[in-house]
Amino acid sequence: MLLIKSIDKDHKIKIMDKFNKFDIASTVTDSLIEVFDMMLSLDLQLADDDSKAVSDDEKIVGSVDLGGKVLGSIIIQVSKKFSRIMTASMLDINVDDVKGKDDVKDVISELCNIVAGNLKSKFCDIGLTCELSHPSFTEGNDFAIETLNTERHERYVFSHEQHIVIVEVGVKLVESEDRPDEQQKIQVKQITAEMINSFDTKTYINDSMVEVFDMMLSMDLKPSEKNLKSNIDGDRIAGTVSFIGLLSGTLYVHMDKDFSRQATAAMLGMEEEEIEGEGEVKDVISELCNIVGGNLKSKLCDAGLICGLSTPSITYGTDFAIEVQHMIKYETYSFIYQEKPVIVEVALKIGGQADQEKKQNNIKSDTQSVTATDPQALIDDIINSEAPQEEEPQKQSDEDGNKDKTTGTGDVSIASENDRDKNIYNGNLGFILDIPVEVSVELGRTKKQLKELIKIGQGAVIDFSNLAEEPLDIFVNQTLIAKGELLVEKEKYGIRILKIIDRKQRIQNLR
Repeated sequence: MLLIKSIDKDHKIKIMDKFNKFDIASTVTDSLIEVFDMMLSLDLQLADDDSKAVSDDEKIVGSVDLGGKVLGSIIIQVSKKFSRIMTASMLDINVDDVKGKDDVKDVISELCNIVAGNLKSKFCDIGLTCELSHPSFTEGNDFAIETLNTERHERYVFSHEQHIVIVEVGVKLVESEDRPDEQQKIQVKQITAEMINSFDTKTYINDSMVEVFDMMLSMDLKPSEKNLKSNIDGDRIAGTVSFIGLLSGTLYVHMDKDFSRQATAAMLGMEEEEIEGEGEVKDVISELCNIVGGNLKSKLCDAGLICGLSTPSITYGTDFAIEVQHMIKYETYSFIYQEKPVIVEVALKIGGQADQEKKQNNIKSDTQSVTATDPQALIDDIINSEAPQEEEPQKQSDEDGNKDKTTGTGDVSIASENDRDKNIYNGNLGFILDIPVEVSVELGRTKKQLKELIKIGQGAVIDFSNLAEEPLDIFVNQTLIAKGELLVEKEKYGIRILKIIDRKQRIQNLR
């Protein structure tokens, strides 16, 4: 990305101030009480004691994740008994007439969507744009859910008669939001079920899991064709990330508690007995979800299934089950290491169907509103508006009756590639030519396991994949623009450029 340091600093301070002052409590409280009143005809009160817990042995938790400039989750927890009362009230039936779990989950889902939706709208109103994931559900007798690495975590307890409702909000502000490039969105008119079903999820999950366990944990993890989900029972842990955007979905990674500690020790290069508390275990499972989920997200976007990634959450306990409803694709993949199973579940569906057309219609108008504080959008605007559009050539007769002269539309005759390049530099581009960019040179690349990296000290030699005589890569803002060779003159280093891509491509690569 282009850097405007003097502007960015003030802008970040203002954004952080808005985030820190944002009134989460009023938004959540007003939304939940109003929903219970208007939709359920139940009187809900904010409890005086915020340490209360859901007393019923069996509970159900609905959660929605945020993605964009604000990352985090909204979790709503009620007892199974009260969830049936809520469902009966919404459907105007007797509690005994509530059959099955689908109606209950639909009510909890609607509750999560409304509360999280109001919170999202308030964030967007102050410029902290974000989107929501599809709700997921966790139910059981013994479990807890924790959203990791949040800057603000707030817990609210409500009561209706003897029943308790708990809402937890964990959010953080991110400097560069994880959402798809706007131009990429424009190219995708609509995601279809066929696109989702034909996507090769299995290959990418298998490759990612095997590579991560090999490179980071030095464990030879093997895919298994058997469904080993039932082999994980008792005390266990599950990491979760959500896909948010035109594609919606969830990725879960499950393993038992003993193996999670073994994996943590392997990643950190220590013995299991040296692990203090559960914080390090949660961090490792979180990182595992980030890597595997991030790899899958990249492949999904490459296939036109545009989405961003949420921050991870961790569920742990002895009795729980996680589920998302109404998915187009729901697949389970099993892996094994020395008889220890690891389960990955992926659920995918079309995201925000009602919002897709609105998003598509708004994208172009949004990209037109460009200011000096948004140079990236300005470059996108210039490239798309100034560069000549490729159109089908047509035959026209000249004054002598010849029919071999080919022209484009309008008053412009055939343009050479050089003319096209020059056109990109015309107009508004001069406005940003003085903006500084970061130039870097890469000698080579290598991969190291974490335990090897820890052992590196002064005087150590690191081998790169590149040979000594190979050209070096020259990057501008992490985008490759040229190849060069190293020079040393008067005790100073320099790079002689050997090969460079054309000007048009360089400008387009600044996206």
